[in-house]
Amino acid sequence: MTAASPAAQNLFEGSFLGDATRIAPDARLECGICWTPYDPAEGDPVWQIPPGTPFAALPEDWRCPTCDAEKHKFMVLDAPAPAPAPAEPPPADPSGKLAEAYRGIARKVMSDLPLYNPRLAVEAVGFRRYGDSWLGIMVTPWFMNAVLVPGVPGAWNGTRDGVKSTHALPSGDYEFVAGHLDGVGTILNCSLFSPMFEFQEQAVARQTAEAALAALLEPESGAEASPPSPAAPAAPAPAPVEVSRRHLLRGSFGG
Repeated sequence: MTAASPAAQNLFEGSFLGDATRIAPDARLECGICWTPYDPAEGDPVWQIPPGTPFAALPEDWRCPTCDAEKHKFMVLDAPAPAPAPAEPPPADPSGKLAEAYRGIARKVMSDLPLYNPRLAVEAVGFRRYGDSWLGIMVTPWFMNAVLVPGVPGAWNGTRDGVKSTHALPSGDYEFVAGHLDGVGTILNCSLFSPMFEFQEQAVARQTAEAALAALLEPESGAEASPPSPAAPAAPAPAPVEVSRRHLLRGSFGG
């Protein structure tokens, strides 16, 4: 039988550098002298090695059952592909945490104040990914706001409460105000309605919030959509953007 070339022998002998612990338990190997394979699933009946014995668990004096070559003459013939790295979980929708936080504020602080509309409830409406952020509408018994939440939780926590910044949405530029919310972190708010006494039913408030979000995401007529909002608050805006209920229901926010 023809022996392997010196280059091939070096490859065989260096396939696991003499360290059997480098070999996967179910990897098959092949003798570099006579090409006899060793399959852990089959073991070696010549040496009375039972099936299921990894190459690393073979006795130190084990040799090729065909040509008597030593263990270090074997090279890894094949090995299972490494398991793929676990996929990163998708960014968590912040709707639940936002609603939970505002419900706590409603119970502990707002329910006894004059601007609280008891006919309404806290609800997060339509939150979706927008650039590096989440964009949606928060409805509460005392306000309705467009809200930006960072895609990375806590990314804006270094921004002071009350800092104003302008953000580009498809329908135009809008002023948002930073505020810290327990359990969520710093978020950015654009006021649409406050107080909420115009709304007598939750369903009407929800429909208005859905219309507001659709209007925010609709490009201005004849203009291309603006780029997504930046991942952090932008420079202070020169003046606030006023949004009236009439404008909202017509879907014509001013930018």
